[in-house]
Parts: sequence; structure tokens; C-alpha cells
Amino acid sequence: MRLATWNCNQAFRRKQRELLDLEPDIAVVPECEHPAEKGDWSAWTDWRWTGDDPHKGLSVFTQGDITVSDTTAIAEADHFLHIETDAVDVLAVWAMNDRDNPRQRYIGQLHTALETHPELVDEDTVVAGDFNWNVMWDESPDSPLCGDLSDVRAALNENGLRSAYHAVRGDELGEEAAATFHMHKKEDRPYHIDYAFVPGHRIEQETEVTVGRYDDWIDASDHMPLLVETDP
Repeated sequence: MRLATWNCNQAFRRKQRELLDLEPDIAVVPECEHPAEKGDWSAWTDWRWTGDDPHKGLSVFTQGDITVSDTTAIAEADHFLHIETDAVDVLAVWAMNDRDNPRQRYIGQLHTALETHPELVDEDTVVAGDFNWNVMWDESPDSPLCGDLSDVRAALNENGLRSAYHAVRGDELGEEAAATFHMHKKEDRPYHIDYAFVPGHRIEQETEVTVGRYDDWIDASDHMPLLVETDP
């Protein structure tokens, strides 16, 4: 199974071929327009979308014989989406700022979702997307979080899920050699803020994790795709 997550920086209908070339079975795509509104999506088998702006929401696409059998929106976060497929269940994430409740901004949204809806994640779920956070920002004395990335990792680890990138590459949280995001598209402002937590039993010696190269993707988006290939 090949899973990709890529914040496309909007207008995915014009950029989808670049992601299709990676041949993902399931793709989590933050900042995607509503597929029902515009675009030709015939290259994909199935899709689901959530959001409050038809130009900029969260989509999950599938390919091959994978179809979506059920969908659950997360009331506490407009850009989280749980889908069930015959291959794997996915909690897709696009963590956003929350000016009304700063304690629940970005990674705090995911922490709240995991606490509020524990039934959506188990040892066979994939949690993937743009978390918009790195552990280096966990300590925020001016505006503390209701839960940080360390807390989220601990909760997912308790369910048997592991960050595929860190498990395969051996990097520690906050010390990632590969960036998934470049602030203002500047090569010298790299951050690792996109993740795929996958069932630990799917991570084998042959598991491959790829992060897109800056030169290959920066014209399309300030984010690089994260691709995980695991056993089915």
C-alpha cells in the first residue's frame, strides 16, 4: 500500500498529475478545492472532501480498487476527516490555527480530536496529513496548548501507531533531516510538519518513506509530499 500526504497549496485540479505520478493508493490532500465544484477527477477511483471554503478544504483520494465505504466528519475541527476503506481506515488531518481558542490551535486540534473521539483510532488506523507543527514548538509559554505533539505521539503510540518517517529514517522528533515544508517557499527555512502515523505491524524492513525534493516540488507548493509504502 502506498500512502501519500501533500498539502497542495490550492488548485489541486491543476497539480494532481504530479501526485498521481507517485502512484499512491490513498492520498491525503490539504488545501484542495471541493472536487464536486470544479476539476476532472476521473484519474482517481473515489474521493471525500470536508471544509468550509470550496476553494480550500481537505480531500482524501483513492486509486485502484480502493473505495470509501464510510465517512465521519469531526465536529471540533472542520478539516479533519475519518474515512473507512476496504484497505485501511484513515484519519486525515489538516490542523489549523484557532484564534478564538489559541490553546486548541494546530496540533492542539488533533490532541482534542483524539481525546474526544477515541473510537476513530485503533491499531489498524492511519493518521496522516499536515499537522502544522514540530516538536520544537511544543513549549509555548506565551500561549500554551491543550496538548502538544509529544502528547499526540504518545496517544498514537498507545494505539500501536508509529510515525513512518521516524521509524524508518531513525530521526528523532524535531531533528528531521528532510523538510516537508519551506516557509514562504524559501529553501533556507525548512520544517518537518507533515506526518503519517501508521500501524506498527505494517512497518517492516522493506517499508519505504520518501519526502519530495525541494527543487522538484517548490513550484507547485510550499509543502513536499510524504510518501509511505508499507505491506498491505
